[in-house]
Amino acid sequence: MKTLEDPSLREVFAIKRTISSSLRSRLKQTGVTVASLARDTGTSRTAIRRVLDAKNTSITLQTMVRTAKSLGYRVCLTMEPTIDKIERVQTPKKVKPLMRALGHALDRLPAR
Repeated sequence: MKTLEDPSLREVFAIKRTISSSLRSRLKQTGVTVASLARDTGTSRTAIRRVLDAKNTSITLQTMVRTAKSLGYRVCLTMEPTIDKIERVQTPKKVKPLMRALGHALDRLPAR
């Protein structure tokens, strides 16, 4: 069973909190109601409330994107690899003289 101590679950809630906060803020700025937003996005008021609820992660990406778009946002989802282990690697013998030469050249550069 996952708990809030689980790093992946904390990350999910952090992402959802950021999204829902931005959308709630825009909703207030524009004076748009939940009902009119539901009509604009072609979904129910309950679905919109789930999008706006920071603790509710049971929403589809489609609903989130349509809601954001209706409020003037574009959703960008990125994934980045994580580094699990850093290993030291041996510098190949052929490269060592080049690295020394590069180091000497950098040492001769004027200070900024």
